[in-house]
Amino acid sequence: MASIETILTLFILIGLGYLGKRTVLNGQPLAPLNTFVYYFAVPALLFNSVYQLSLDQLFRPAYLLAFVLGVTLTGVIAALGCRYLFREKSKEVLSIRALNATFSNYAYMGIPMVFGLLGEAAYGAMISIILLGNIFQIGGVQLLIEGQREQGKGMRSLLAILDKSLLRSPVFIATLLGVTVSAFQVELPALVSSTLDMLAPATVPAALFCLGASLEFKSLSRNRAMLGWLVAVKLLIHPLLTLAIFTLAGLEDRNWLLAAVFLAALPTGALAHVMALRYDVCEKETSLTVVISTLLSLVSVSLWVMLMI
Repeated sequence: MASIETILTLFILIGLGYLGKRTVLNGQPLAPLNTFVYYFAVPALLFNSVYQLSLDQLFRPAYLLAFVLGVTLTGVIAALGCRYLFREKSKEVLSIRALNATFSNYAYMGIPMVFGLLGEAAYGAMISIILLGNIFQIGGVQLLIEGQREQGKGMRSLLAILDKSLLRSPVFIATLLGVTVSAFQVELPALVSSTLDMLAPATVPAALFCLGASLEFKSLSRNRAMLGWLVAVKLLIHPLLTLAIFTLAGLEDRNWLLAAVFLAALPTGALAHVMALRYDVCEKETSLTVVISTLLSLVSVSLWVMLMI
């Protein structure tokens, strides 16, 4: 029941954005709100998630590598499907669609669901996977798109791509700072921690409101088959591949296994739409992928939970 209430609350926030864009925000740009989410709210959320945990809780290389392999294979499958089934040739578009098929709703659904199902024993695994997912998936897509847009050659071109996609990425910087604070056991001033505690929760409602404001159902009729493909990959193939990789690798820590599978089974996260807006690639298709996958996850996530527990 709690998971259903969480998903319904998500739809209310999306609906408020859809309504707001067509009433009081009619004609207003979404860029400022999207900028706030990407540069302020998301970094606060990621930093808050990591700095209070020890490095021993965060780093289990074999398990994290298995999760990354699942994401990579799923992304490749999604992109190949779009390339050969739907004749999509743009590498930027394929990068965003691979993100849509692999990036989960970690913050809003992942944390409460995994913590509610598995308790504190799986908290370190959950946070580690979420942090790695944000860096690898968001940073990876930025790297691919910036690489396509960078016209130069050689070392200067490579440094420019890394600078734009990683070194100046708030997702990467916030996570790196959080790990550093954790490693040196730095105690933050009360003023700083209280500010972060106020800022971090703004991530989800602001991102979902922005998502709802961007919804345009006209594109659904043009891309119905492609959207169906991406949603199927996200809700079925991604968790199935993750489960298979963990099993074949002989990784026996059940808390990490369940956390990885449940996080992979979640619908597409709103931060994928933030990235689509940032690069002006597949914005409307991404918003629809988030909404449709979230709606269908009412059934699919419940089935995965019943299967695994």
